[in-house]
Order: sequence, then C-alpha cells, then structure tokens
Amino acid sequence: MAPQKGQCAKCGKESSMNTLMRCSRCKSVLYCSNACQISHWRSHKSTCAPAADASTPVTGPSSLEGPQTDSVVGIIIACDADRGRGSRVFTPTTIHPSHPIWAQGQSSPLFRQVGLPLIVYRDHPGNPLTMVGNAGLDNQIATFLMIEPGTGFAGVEWVRGGVVGTVTVVRQDKKPLTCEAIETLWMYADFIVELYGEGFGTPARELTPQSFRRFCKEYKDERLLNGYNKFADMPLPL
Repeated sequence: MAPQKGQCAKCGKESSMNTLMRCSRCKSVLYCSNACQISHWRSHKSTCAPAADASTPVTGPSSLEGPQTDSVVGIIIACDADRGRGSRVFTPTTIHPSHPIWAQGQSSPLFRQVGLPLIVYRDHPGNPLTMVGNAGLDNQIATFLMIEPGTGFAGVEWVRGGVVGTVTVVRQDKKPLTCEAIETLWMYADFIVELYGEGFGTPARELTPQSFRRFCKEYKDERLLNGYNKFADMPLPL
C-alpha cells in the first residue's frame, strides 16, 4: 500500500505523512520542516486552537518515585517525535536534587531579563552542535523559550533543525511550574519573536518585568474567557 501523503501548510510541498510535522498545538496543520512551521506561525496562530486542553495535569514518570527533600515540580516539553508517539506537549514531573538539570541545564536569557529564572535541559545526550539532525527532534517551544532578548533568536544549539529533542524545564528559584504557566511563558516568547518580526528593532518596552507581568495577566484572562478553567488556579505574578 502506498504511504499516505500530506501537504506542507507553508510551502505546499507534498510528502509522506510519516515525514511531516504537525502543529504541536492544534495537531491538524502539517509542515515539511521546522523553518516552514516557524515562518507560518504568524498567519496560523489566529486560527490555532489546542486539540485538547494542554493544561490537563499528567503525572510524569519521575513523579512516581515518591517525595524527596528539596524536590520541585518542573515540566517536560515533548519534541515532535515524542508527541507523535502519544506524549502530551506538557507533562508535569518531579525534579529531584540529583537531576542533571541543576548542573547542566541552561538559563533562559529572555526570562532572566524579565525576572523569572528558568532553566531548560535537553534530555537528548547528543551534542547539538555536531549531531546529525532528525526532524523528529524538533521542539519549537523549547527554542522559543531560549531566545535572546536582544536579538529575538536563540543560540545555534537551539535553532539547528532536528537536534533539540524533548526538554525538561524548571524554575531556578524552585517554585513549582504548571502546564498553564509554561504555556503562558511560551506565548510570551512567541509575542516577543513576533515583535522582532515586525522589523522595528528591539522591543525594549515589552522586555521588562512589568510588561511581562501585564502580558501574563492578559493571557490568563483570555484563556479563562475561552473556557480553559484551569487557568483560574494559575497564581500571578508568576
């Protein structure tokens, strides 16, 4: 039987379904590459609605290990391949003191700027600067979380196609992260990327703790208006 084919929403290229990526949010729009997905987001985002409530808590594997002193709740963000195998986009997980994220994770430059200390850890063991790319390891959300506030771009290890993989995210101040909070952070990063795309230089006014807090409140209000009631429990400021 011939493999089923689909078409990239950005460039129109026809490819086998098992090689196309799906929008991680709505699961219905297809792309042939990470570049097409990123460039199409501005026009797609107005009609993009989650296929299911991504804020529904899911117990991550490590949370079954039981409580441990100084453990905190972080979020696993699945790469495209893991989502294709049925993983949720966001999965809460317990981060123990021995987790390598504390020694090997990278601080997000954007969220350091706005006063929220966020650490992102690539679960894949390969070196992102030398490994051969695999489209299944694309993770646009993680890439957006790691953008530089002065340029709107992430470092090369986060923008190379097919090398990021699934990541774990935790707050450096050890406050718990929720699915609602990480979605809000992602949308703030997307907002900043979009401002850079408009070509007016660094959006300095939006890169302050005050503007970040305002964005979070407005996004929470918007999600509640759209029926995502779990956002009612998201504390502000984050």
